Amino acid sequence: MKTRLLLLALAAGVLSFAATPEEDLKATIEKWKTAVIKKDKATLEKYTAPDVTYSHSSAKMENRTQMIEAMMSNDMVYTSLHMEDTTYRIYGKVAVVQTKMTVKNAQKGDAKVLPLSVLMVWVKGKSDWQLVARQTTKIL
Repeated sequence: MKTRLLLLALAAGVLSFAATPEEDLKATIEKWKTAVIKKDKATLEKYTAPDVTYSHSSAKMENRTQMIEAMMSNDMVYTSLHMEDTTYRIYGKVAVVQTKMTVKNAQKGDAKVLPLSVLMVWVKGKSDWQLVARQTTKIL
């Protein structure tokens, strides 16, 4: 009997440690950022919806194929993506993330630091969050 109670208590404790939707989303974003830096195409495809749209700070629009190809390009070498002042608003299976992102990259050998305001929309699929929209604006 004591063993059963102990097992029930342990099970209840394990359930209480389940990740919240925000924690799950934050972990996904970290995996996505790492994939950008490491040029991990498979992970980028996993966390990017087929119909994603990306509006650059230059107003250039990209679809999934164009966005991932640009990230894979040898002309663009991301060294870090730092997020701060980030807000996460989750509405069921949809999340709106707004952040200030500092992007460090070496574009065609020329090191650059870009301070950006980034708006991302993520949708929770069967098992993972996927990026469905991203818009960036340069912070001057």
